[in-house]
Amino acid sequence: MHKNLIRSAAFLITIIGLIFSPSVFSQKIDKSKLEQDLKTVVESKDYEKAAYYSYQLAKSSYSQKENKEALDYLDKYFDYSKKSEDELLEYLAYQLEGDIHLSMNDAGKALNSYKKSLKAANRIGRADFEIEASLATASAFMAQGRHKRAISPLEEGLSLSIVNHNIEAQERAYDLLIQSHKALGNSDKVKEYETLLSDLAPIAEEDNSGLEADVDSQATGTTRRRVRRNNGGLDKLRQVEDSLLAVRYSLEETEQSLRNMEAVSEKQLLEIDLLNKDKELADLEIKAQNARLKNAALIRNFIIVALLLTAALVVVLIRSYRKKIEANKEIDRQNKNIQSSINYAKRIQDAMLVNASVQESLIPESFILFKPRDSVSGDFYWFSEIKSWYDPDVVFAAVDCTGHGIPGAFMSLVGINALNNIVNRGEAESNQILENLDIEIRQALQQETTGNRDGMDIALCIYRKEKNILEFSGAKNPLIYIQDGELHQIKGDSRAIGGYRPTKKKPGPFKKHVVPIDQPTMIYVFSDGFQDQFGGGDNSKFMIKKFKELLLSIHHLPLAEQKRELDKTIEDWKGKEHQTDDILVMGIRLDEV
Repeated sequence: MHKNLIRSAAFLITIIGLIFSPSVFSQKIDKSKLEQDLKTVVESKDYEKAAYYSYQLAKSSYSQKENKEALDYLDKYFDYSKKSEDELLEYLAYQLEGDIHLSMNDAGKALNSYKKSLKAANRIGRADFEIEASLATASAFMAQGRHKRAISPLEEGLSLSIVNHNIEAQERAYDLLIQSHKALGNSDKVKEYETLLSDLAPIAEEDNSGLEADVDSQATGTTRRRVRRNNGGLDKLRQVEDSLLAVRYSLEETEQSLRNMEAVSEKQLLEIDLLNKDKELADLEIKAQNARLKNAALIRNFIIVALLLTAALVVVLIRSYRKKIEANKEIDRQNKNIQSSINYAKRIQDAMLVNASVQESLIPESFILFKPRDSVSGDFYWFSEIKSWYDPDVVFAAVDCTGHGIPGAFMSLVGINALNNIVNRGEAESNQILENLDIEIRQALQQETTGNRDGMDIALCIYRKEKNILEFSGAKNPLIYIQDGELHQIKGDSRAIGGYRPTKKKPGPFKKHVVPIDQPTMIYVFSDGFQDQFGGGDNSKFMIKKFKELLLSIHHLPLAEQKRELDKTIEDWKGKEHQTDDILVMGIRLDEV
């Protein structure tokens, strides 16, 4: 009975101590005690705690601006963490390492650390961590002056912050996007994001009170108010996670203390039993009994108070837990609705694309390597027939729309519908098809009045079987063909379909190029996704030169093998990196009829 009372009291004392102890949630850390604790757990081969103490020592050193010492402790953390599986602590450690390198003006190492923290955040599945890591990665790119590379992680962070209604993160993402596009000279993008940031300001003012206003007249010479916020929300998030880790490890120490107390109390009970059996110590037994009665009364009273406090805490925790469950259910519901919409959009896009049987009937010897970056794609391929006197001509195209994912998919549906309408009206010249497509896109998006800047790049060919020729017209995208083992390239015109026009001056007409098919010819049309993919160990682009060399090396293979080689090459090149853009490569083998 005494043993159970002591254990219960000790546990309740510990819980109350954790509730009211400032050291659990305080950022101030006793380094000397942590170093002693680290030494102790290393000797006992408790590598999980060793990793935690090393991280805490690194954080303390960084707060005291002892960056080199902080990095040394992080090295110890990474050694010990190999034998533990604490993904939350791993994420916090990589974020801390990136912050330290960035404060030391070593943006390259900071970038490497932030990328690792992003991978850890993805494994944990926490959107708030993914937002923080994405924006930190972009900051490292910007610190290197690589503003173009910063755009992708900034857009990822912005997308996640919009889905998760994180106003602070949205403001920070917009602000960094404005800075990057300013550095790149993209004035249209700067205006677009400044407008979005301005629209977001009233929402932020309702939700937050700690806002500042600054004046930015660098681009236009006029003053305007911009809502800015530092990384306070994300820093608070990281502090909360640090505090939760501290509570967890404190509870583990408490559990060990309880086991120690249990061993001590067992020893004391044995001594009391010996005293009870010794009749010559009857007086001492009576005194001990009285003392035990007094202690029991004190423990009983303490337990009553502790139970009341614990009951109050349990009520608060239960309410908080229920609210969290309801919030998670709502998030799950929204995610399912979003994914359902994306899947529905994919089915619509797949239905609009030419199926394999139609493709084979129009051009039997052909292949299509189609790899959307997301579920749906901004790239699309298109086939159709143009009636002629004897054998119908075949028109085909590889098209790259603005953006990717859902926005790109919307543009692809507009483009497919416009191309079908143009051919059905009887247009049979490649350059005139592009002229009409430009007009229809601009009218469909009302670009002259709305200021919409979306468009598409396209490589369009017409195979005229009766004349044994291939006609080509391109809007930015080129045509590559190989005859007699020699590779040739015909560049597309510099103007795009739709999109931004800097002046009201009418652009020059699209050109039509003719390639004679008087011998076996391998034709390739494609988007820029393949050549722009990052990877290869040094995280560089594949590039058009290497792409041409690859096509020349495989053009003699059967078409199915060519497709497999292209797919294997880009997957090996990408490795563990994310796919940069939608990928589309079309290959057609023609011979003299």
